[in-house]
Amino acid sequence: MKKIAVCGKGGVGKSFSVCAFAKAFSKRGKRVLVIDSDESNQTLYKLFGFNEPPSDFMDFLGGKKNVQQILRKKFQSGEKEPKMSVIEKDLFSIDDIPEEFIKRDGNISLVSVGKIKEPMEGCACPMGAISREFLEKILLKDDEIIIVDTEAGVEHFGRGVEKGIDTVIAIAEPYLDSIEVAEKVIRLSQKMGKNVYFILNKVPADFENKVRENVQKKGLTISGLIHFSPDVYNESINGKMPNNSLVFEEIEQILESIYAGV
Repeated sequence: MKKIAVCGKGGVGKSFSVCAFAKAFSKRGKRVLVIDSDESNQTLYKLFGFNEPPSDFMDFLGGKKNVQQILRKKFQSGEKEPKMSVIEKDLFSIDDIPEEFIKRDGNISLVSVGKIKEPMEGCACPMGAISREFLEKILLKDDEIIIVDTEAGVEHFGRGVEKGIDTVIAIAEPYLDSIEVAEKVIRLSQKMGKNVYFILNKVPADFENKVRENVQKKGLTISGLIHFSPDVYNESINGKMPNNSLVFEEIEQILESIYAGV
């Protein structure tokens, strides 16, 4: 478990889970690099307590237009997207990332691949290509871990973003559409030979047994369950993490369970 992608339908709590897992790993003495590869999410940095986001890593590579031109030429030459290269270095480390493009707070750092900022600026394909290559080329030390906050849905699997990942955590809320997206994430991850875990989030305590039954009928194995938390809900209105919540204990238990199975 060195490079982890957190995936699922929009709104299931991927960003919160990424932040909670990052803090849990940090408590274990790990150096955690969080990769924000969701071009739509504008507030992940706030969950980590940063006053502003890091500059987009896309800008380090010359900006979106430059990356688009590079990719266009490669497409025209017949090269397939999962093999395209934009980053000049063959390999790099966390410490090689310029300070402008990374936010650091103790053991936790944050990098943002890129965001959609203007109307009509084109698709998010360049972000996917950079995310994939970034994850393939970054070298981690024994005490370092990467956690990726992916875009909603499964399109990033088509772009090969998970190619450089070893572990996928599928997050779902306890309703059918969300669970079916997580199921798709699980199947795609298994086809790629990844370690995959399934976590149910925001589960009302009164419905836990029913939710477990429904999931088991679909042949899915639950790796962990996080109950609905009014504390998290209240703080999320302001884009913040609660200082204390039973949810963090549940996250710790899930992490303990996952580690035990590794």
